[in-house]
Amino acid sequence: MPVVAAVTGPAIGGGLQLALACDLRVAAPEAVFGLPTARLGLAVDPWTIERLVQIAGGGTARSLLLACATLDATTAHARGLADTLGDRDTALALAADIATMAPLTLAYNKRTANAFGRGGDTAPGVVADLQAEFDACWQAEDITEGRTARAEKRTPAFRGR
Repeated sequence: MPVVAAVTGPAIGGGLQLALACDLRVAAPEAVFGLPTARLGLAVDPWTIERLVQIAGGGTARSLLLACATLDATTAHARGLADTLGDRDTALALAADIATMAPLTLAYNKRTANAFGRGGDTAPGVVADLQAEFDACWQAEDITEGRTARAEKRTPAFRGR
């Protein structure tokens, strides 16, 4: 299942790393993002830098890493670091909505985005695994439930099968 971060204050250093590890980030008005490692003589692991570049782009990553800039919630949202602006309740509502979605499809979407987000990992084994998951989504009971629920104008009750 996707992981939603509710950033309701400073996400500086390790806090930013934790937010980056999540799939989606909701930033409250008081949220601040930063990675001031160069001011402290520290370094962050390559995964953090790669993830930051993937999510916020090279320019924003360089600003945070090389100039030790801090971003307020609005700027973080404009640059792609925060997916949504809102408070803790907004994050909880997003997570609750995601929890109603088809789990097999969510898992496939997340794995595929993660695989291709790492520089387009198209190794034959990876592609074959993703194709198998794609096929499983289309053969699952959940697809019938989704279609039936839509026809009946009701919320689907997905079971991950």
